[in-house]
Amino acid sequence: MTNEEKRITEAYRIWHKAWSDETKDLDLAKARVAGRSTKAYPDRENAYWWNEQGPQWVDNYISWRKSNTNWKIWKTPQGARAIEIELNPVIADVPVKMVIDRVFEVDGELVIVDLKTSARRPTSDLQLGFYKVGLEMMLGVKVNQGNYWMSRDSGTGEMIDLSRYTVDMLEYLVSGFDKARKAGIFLPNLSSCSFCGLTEHCTFTKENK
Repeated sequence: MTNEEKRITEAYRIWHKAWSDETKDLDLAKARVAGRSTKAYPDRENAYWWNEQGPQWVDNYISWRKSNTNWKIWKTPQGARAIEIELNPVIADVPVKMVIDRVFEVDGELVIVDLKTSARRPTSDLQLGFYKVGLEMMLGVKVNQGNYWMSRDSGTGEMIDLSRYTVDMLEYLVSGFDKARKAGIFLPNLSSCSFCGLTEHCTFTKENK
């Protein structure tokens, strides 16, 4: 078996173990299906599609990591590898739970990386901003760079400057979110309907008009 064959075999093993662990208690027959119908996948991005694409994404990630040796997984001050770090900072008296996919050290700089399987790169970096502030509050480290690893593009894009995100800024935002939540004010984000799992209950969704 060649090195490439070994890598691909390992990618399939990793994917299918993760898939089995994460879906063992779920009824996938009722799962929401996204994406567009194509000749190859007339049933859109269903479970079959994910099991076809997933191992390839894992293999692409392995290849990307091996090709970018200057991207090293950071170790927290406690000595833990910065993979799926769970933090629970309190911002504006509101507990915020976050799980950060990766923190890399790249040429001496810390970089927060969120792994995405969606077709489109996020238009907002607020999620990364929360991660930055969470790391600074809970671990006392300075982070000013972020990025997304896009599975369908097999890599990252340009670095995102997160320096504008501060505790004061997020306290202002979270305080506003919390006041709206307590008052029962939930404004629909009409640009994200295709990603929402509650469209069947929403009067603003195209299908319900």
